[in-house]
Amino acid sequence: MTLIKNIGMALWGLALLTTVHCSSAQPPTCTGSSCTCTAGTACDLSQGGCSGGSCSATCTSGSDCAGSCGASCSLACSGNSSCNVTVGPSASVSCTGGSTCNITCTGTCSVSCSGGSTCTLTCPGKPAQTLPQGGQC
Repeated sequence: MTLIKNIGMALWGLALLTTVHCSSAQPPTCTGSSCTCTAGTACDLSQGGCSGGSCSATCTSGSDCAGSCGASCSLACSGNSSCNVTVGPSASVSCTGGSTCNITCTGTCSVSCSGGSTCTLTCPGKPAQTLPQGGQC
């Protein structure tokens, strides 16, 4: 009976550790306002150097980028990455190399989409639109 109880407690502890470990994305690695999401990881661009104004963000090599970046943000999503990001006014987004980009603009912005990538853009007050080659708000 004690053995079964101990095994049950061990499994519960393992489940708790797994849940805590997978619960949130990490901040990108930033030098000033230039930020990079490490290959193959999940990043929240809202944390770190892209949390305020203008920044340059790079998501590549299977990374998963989410969150937001401010006005005049420059976002490059490439190498089969996923970018689900809200960008500020005058932002520019480049989605290449088989990546998936779901971009929401809070003002004017431009999105280029190439290299087998899939892109959607949501402009203020409008429904999301699929962009085979790119577009703008």
